[in-house]
Amino acid sequence: MRFSQFPFRFTPVRKSISVKRASLNKTALRLLLAGVLTSAGNLSADGLEVSHYREGRLLTCVPVIDGEFELSFIHSVSLTPVTDYYRLIKSPGGDLAIKQTAEIFVAHGQGLPSLVNEPDATSFERRNGQFILEMDRKIGRLIVRTDERFKNRLHTGNSTINLNQWPDSGLLIAPVSNCQQ
Repeated sequence: MRFSQFPFRFTPVRKSISVKRASLNKTALRLLLAGVLTSAGNLSADGLEVSHYREGRLLTCVPVIDGEFELSFIHSVSLTPVTDYYRLIKSPGGDLAIKQTAEIFVAHGQGLPSLVNEPDATSFERRNGQFILEMDRKIGRLIVRTDERFKNRLHTGNSTINLNQWPDSGLLIAPVSNCQQ
């Protein structure tokens, strides 16, 4: 028996199946895209709220995707670069806190802190011309006194926030679990 003798044709059936499959794929894609866009509108991440300390006015919220961030500045006495390293810590109840994990500096000068016996220090070494103070220090309130001469910067992942973009003052940097952008 030849194909021409069948009462129906195979090609239209295949095309019909292909059209139905394509239609289902388009519908699934639309639903998936709608879900992604809906979720994107409600994205929130652990982050840091930066606010004017005295006024309490929120200036920005910076997502901290990997849970780590840094503050860099020029030391006001020694005029040398300093970088402080921090990590966001989540309590069993879900609250966020800040823990300082290290400080790297060239020299603070005689009589200034950052010695091996500094509170919460876990190690202190000199490497490649820099001092590295590792620590495990919980920070209750992180208040940063900014001054444009000292190039205060907040680094999170690939972002750098110039903390001197606001008038010289005290800034409160607080962890939040719903940093929305």
